[in-house]
Amino acid sequence: MDTNESKKEKEPEETIDWQAKAEEYLNGWKRAQADYQNREKEITKEKQALRGFFEESIVAEFLPVLDNLKTAIAECAISDIAHKDNWVKGIEHIVKQFEDVLNNFGVQRIDVLDKDFDPALCEAVDKAPSFAKASEGRDENKVIKIVADGYKKGDRVIRPARVIVG
Repeated sequence: MDTNESKKEKEPEETIDWQAKAEEYLNGWKRAQADYQNREKEITKEKQALRGFFEESIVAEFLPVLDNLKTAIAECAISDIAHKDNWVKGIEHIVKQFEDVLNNFGVQRIDVLDKDFDPALCEAVDKAPSFAKASEGRDENKVIKIVADGYKKGDRVIRPARVIVG
């Protein structure tokens, strides 16, 4: 009977040990599953950030092309090129297409004309002499001319506006 009694006493202890082990493994599995889901979310965020950086770098490469097209339109307006009207309309259409593509990517032109100079959005390339007196209430740090448009996507500046400050 000693052997039967010892078996009966050992069975409950072994059952408790196995239940504890099963619970431990289940909790470990749940933690691993939560870690995996968190890592998946991090990877998704990293991919989105990388995609945004990639898009911004491509846009930054195309911005000089857009600037050159705008310069061509401005130069054509003051010169006497034959068939100027049709040519200028064609270039203006290309500029509009460029701007539409930029808008589709969430890229917006930074509007800084006649606003206070903001070094986060602008790069001052020149300072025009101010003829207004301080008593007239005019700020000397206003943007008076845009040399090259600046662009941003969301809160990130892709290229600051190049401006002349008054």
